[in-house]
Amino acid sequence: MPMPLARELLVASVAALGLASSPAQAAFSIDLSFSGLTPAQQSYFAAAKSFWEGVITGYQGSVSLGGIAISANGAVIDGVGNVLGSAGPDSLFTTGGFAYVATGEMSFDTADIDNLIVQGSFTDVIRHEMAHVIGFGTMWVPNGVYADGSGRYTGSNALREYRFEFNQPAATFVPVELGGGAGTADGHWNEVNNGGGNTGLRDPLGRDMRFELMTGWLDTPSFVSRTTLASFQDIGYTVALAAVPEPETYALLLAGLGVVVLRARRRA
Repeated sequence: MPMPLARELLVASVAALGLASSPAQAAFSIDLSFSGLTPAQQSYFAAAKSFWEGVITGYQGSVSLGGIAISANGAVIDGVGNVLGSAGPDSLFTTGGFAYVATGEMSFDTADIDNLIVQGSFTDVIRHEMAHVIGFGTMWVPNGVYADGSGRYTGSNALREYRFEFNQPAATFVPVELGGGAGTADGHWNEVNNGGGNTGLRDPLGRDMRFELMTGWLDTPSFVSRTTLASFQDIGYTVALAAVPEPETYALLLAGLGVVVLRARRRA
């Protein structure tokens, strides 16, 4: 069943990190810590960590910090179904004209985790939420590639890939979800509300946008588009676009400096 995603808006008080400039680009890495998750549940995070570390290779700005520290927690949220998890950045820093995430948090409803594992979609949920911590949807406004409520993502790298990948050569923006209410709108690629049907936008392998990892509702098997990867270039990362895998069967805000924090939630 399609699972909608929502984002909760909140204002967080965090300190911006002052980082020394470095002549060499720092490599990107994810440092995970866990709370309230069993060792068996924790094992599913390795695939998501490896994926994002494999396709995000570093920073365009001069950054001496080598990655993001993410806390992954098992939590009581709302029982079986509905909200499956939430995620978002906790602190950020700016350098080289970009706003980057330094630390973030993901929480997963302990009532849903085992069901997601049985269904084969827990890795999908982790990878999706991890992308929000890194900056997908949550760092668009601070980096000037999206205006809330517009439904129009204008970052040049993602737009370039979208035109080719989904056969939209005349597109002037990548459509962003405005349905689904707070928590889903403004932070995901657009699809049919409730994930209830195909969009008609297909990549060269015939995969409909409905199944893209970063749409607002979970449909499996998920895939990660070049459009999604290029969006991380738009917010200051260096990306290995050639590393996008073939179809996968498994797997798949912050203030400080006056920025409103976005926290992403996946719902059932």
